Amino acid sequence: MFSRRRILSGVTAIVIGALSTVPVFAQEVAKADDVAALLPQSVRDAGVLRIAVPDIGKPLAYKDGSELKGMDVDLANAVAATLGLKAEINLIPFAAALTGLQANKYDISYGQFYVTAERLKVANFVTDWQDYSSFLVATSSGYKPTKLSEICGHTVGAMAGSAELETLKAGAAKCDKAPTVSAFPSISNAILALTSGRVEGILINRGGAQESIRMTPGLTASGEIGGGPCATAVARNENSEQMLSAVKATYDHLIQTGAYHKILEKNDTAYGAVKTAEIFKEGSTPPKYGF
Repeated sequence: MFSRRRILSGVTAIVIGALSTVPVFAQEVAKADDVAALLPQSVRDAGVLRIAVPDIGKPLAYKDGSELKGMDVDLANAVAATLGLKAEINLIPFAAALTGLQANKYDISYGQFYVTAERLKVANFVTDWQDYSSFLVATSSGYKPTKLSEICGHTVGAMAGSAELETLKAGAAKCDKAPTVSAFPSISNAILALTSGRVEGILINRGGAQESIRMTPGLTASGEIGGGPCATAVARNENSEQMLSAVKATYDHLIQTGAYHKILEKNDTAYGAVKTAEIFKEGSTPPKYGF
C-alpha cells in the first residue's frame, strides 16, 4: 500500500506537472504534531498530500503564469504544512473533482463544494468557508435578476458540476416559460459567453462575481441566491475516518492560530469566514441552503 501510493504520487507529479510554489506565508505555518498524528499511517509514510484544486478562477483558484494562486491554493498549502506533508496540487476542471477522488487520484479536493445529499453518496466533506451566489450580468443589458423566478424565458448559465448549475435547473423547472440553461467548463468560458451575448446572466459565487467585475468592464452583480457552508471534499476509502479527523483538526488549528484569517484577508474572502470546521459523511444530514 505504502510503496504503491508513493510511486503513484511521484508519477502524478511528473505527468501533470501542476505543483504550485508554496507561498511565503504558508512556509511560516509550522507542523502541528498533535494534528499530524491523526493522519492515516500510509499518508504519513508517503509524506505527500494529493490535492485537487478545481480551476474556478479568482479569488478561489487560478493560474498566474506558471504559479497557482487563490484562497483554495493558499488553504491547500497551509493544510499540508500543518500536517507536515508536501502539497501535491493539481489544477483540474471542477467537474472532474469528485470523480478524481473516487478513482483515488487525490486525497482531498477543493472547489468550495456545497454539501448535498447527491455529493454525500460519493465523498465526505469538511466545511471550511461559506458563500452565496449572485447573477453576473452586463450593466448595459437592463437584465438584473435578483431571484430564481426571474430567469424564466431568459438565457442563463453556470459552471458545469456546480451547485449554481443545479440551482438554475431547479428554478427552470418551475418556470411557465422555460429558460435556456447552459453549462460551461470554467468561469472564464461563462464570462466569454456573457460578454459575447450568448447568455444574459451567469449564476456565480459572490467572490467570483466580485473578481469578474474587477477584471471585466461592463459587468455587475445582482441578487443573493442560496448560500451556506462550503467544504473540502475528502476521498471515501479505507482512510476516510482518519482523514476527516485530520482535516477538521487542521482547519480548527489554522482558525485558532490566525493563519486561516490571514489567508482569507489576502484573497478578499474574509466575508465567508467560519468559526469552526464541521464533518459531513455518508448518512449525515446535509446543511440547509437558501436555494
